[in-house]
Amino acid sequence: MIIVSNAGPLIALARIGKLDLLKQFTQIYISNEVYEQVVLKGEGKPGSTEVKDSDWFITKEVKNTLAVESLTIELEKGEAEAIILALELNADLVLIDESIARDIAKSRGLEVIGTVGILAEAYENGLIKDLKKSLDDLRSKKVWISEKVYNRALSGIKRK
Repeated sequence: MIIVSNAGPLIALARIGKLDLLKQFTQIYISNEVYEQVVLKGEGKPGSTEVKDSDWFITKEVKNTLAVESLTIELEKGEAEAIILALELNADLVLIDESIARDIAKSRGLEVIGTVGILAEAYENGLIKDLKKSLDDLRSKKVWISEKVYNRALSGIKRK
């Protein structure tokens, strides 16, 4: 399975100590810009060391820089690179939280999941015990989650 991630989900999951949940995907591809945002600009912050030292994050250069440039009219460079890299690799899944970037990725035929979706899947697969606590932890770490997304995630919980 080919997975590409933007910086947002990596940073959010790292803030609550859940970055290792992404190991279920075996390998995560990130663009040079995402690496720079998380590891270099984010040095000393959650996720920086984990991404830098992990063998399951693979940094890959985006080839179609013109496509990236055209997307940066609406998106940040990391989001644009994540979408274009996902297209170049024919990725099965792209990890993005920002709604405009998600919409653009979907419009280009990409399957999208965000931080909340990763946590919900982890809960369903028994990798975390308390989804509400994880969502509340995100909010306490200044990760914005809309009420709609928060409530939808909790209402989708299958009672165990």
